[in-house]
Amino acid sequence: MIDYKTDIQKKMITWWQSPLGCSVLKQEKSALQSLSKHFYGNYQFQLGLEQKLLPEVPRSRMQKIMGQSADLDGRNESLPFKCHCLDTLLLVHVIEFSKDPHQVLREAERVLEADGTLVLCCFNPWSFWGLRRLFSFKATPPWHGHFFSQTRIKDWLALLNFEVAATERLVFHPPIQSERWLTRSLMIERVGKRLWPIFSGVTILVATKRTIPLTPITMYEHVKHLFPTGRLVSKPVAREKNNG
Repeated sequence: MIDYKTDIQKKMITWWQSPLGCSVLKQEKSALQSLSKHFYGNYQFQLGLEQKLLPEVPRSRMQKIMGQSADLDGRNESLPFKCHCLDTLLLVHVIEFSKDPHQVLREAERVLEADGTLVLCCFNPWSFWGLRRLFSFKATPPWHGHFFSQTRIKDWLALLNFEVAATERLVFHPPIQSERWLTRSLMIERVGKRLWPIFSGVTILVATKRTIPLTPITMYEHVKHLFPTGRLVSKPVAREKNNG
């Protein structure tokens, strides 16, 4: 098995365990639980983080995590699943740190059932976090990733026939590592959610996979209704032959 955990990936795992990383995960877990009504179906999977963020929902037969030391190991760009086999797929900061984010989304579309749910947790470039990334050393997690705007992500999803059903914005405090300061940032979170929601550090998008009818409507079926049927048209009156 190929070891996909490079040095930078191991540093990312360490960063998630830092006070700043833990504060992000705590808010994301709470937000995902509030969005639990969108997590339905028997088979739900999580990518991008080995710590479980999938919300507890009733009637779920299987909730699994992909990771080297999790339930299943694999690559995000080539998921080890059959087509149309998952009901819900949660991507926890996957596309920001992927070499081919488009392929990740294509794989998500492939493995999801019709009307399946895709949930993405992403860093927002238009925030304190995006500003910090501009002035940070790009080899340092999480600033080595590529933060995509919500508009761009929605465009990618639309091309794959996904429809955004819900959006949640969170993490309004600046990315400061001080654990003492983070405990005092609750007021910033409440004010930011109300006054400047578009500048949230993290955005959660919930999208539904839509299906297209396989049987197209022919032009004949459409055109034939433009003309009256035989029952509505009187027969032409034939001229009587004059034998006189």
